[in-house]
Amino acid sequence: MLRRIQSVWLLLAAACGFVMAQLPVFEATLASGIIQKINPAGSLLLFALIIGIACLAAVVVFLYKNRNLQFKLSVAAIVLAVAAIVIQVAQVENYKTANTITKGTYQWGALLPIAMVIFLFLAARAIYKDEKLIKSLDRLR
Repeated sequence: MLRRIQSVWLLLAAACGFVMAQLPVFEATLASGIIQKINPAGSLLLFALIIGIACLAAVVVFLYKNRNLQFKLSVAAIVLAVAAIVIQVAQVENYKTANTITKGTYQWGALLPIAMVIFLFLAARAIYKDEKLIKSLDRLR
């Protein structure tokens, strides 16, 4: 189970999701001088999506006996992670337009959904290669 590289990629994607739920995504300095941080927990939809993707990635690790389902769920997690990136950017842009900001910077937490997409892609590719290898070995029998 944990000997396969896709298990490592899936666990890294899950770790990125759980860590992202705690880190700020955007830091803004308002015109009044107040520094405010935007967290994924500020948006229920984004928070639920990030935690859901992290849980899905953690569960997919244990579906190693059913590679087809594991591959499909990994691809679904990639799509959801891209949706999380879009929602995160939309949330930050809405905040920018609603408030007078003198300075705004994205934080390290904003990179974690991108890392999740990369890790999930690497896991899906490794699962596909495993399935292809098994099918080629079945032809030899």
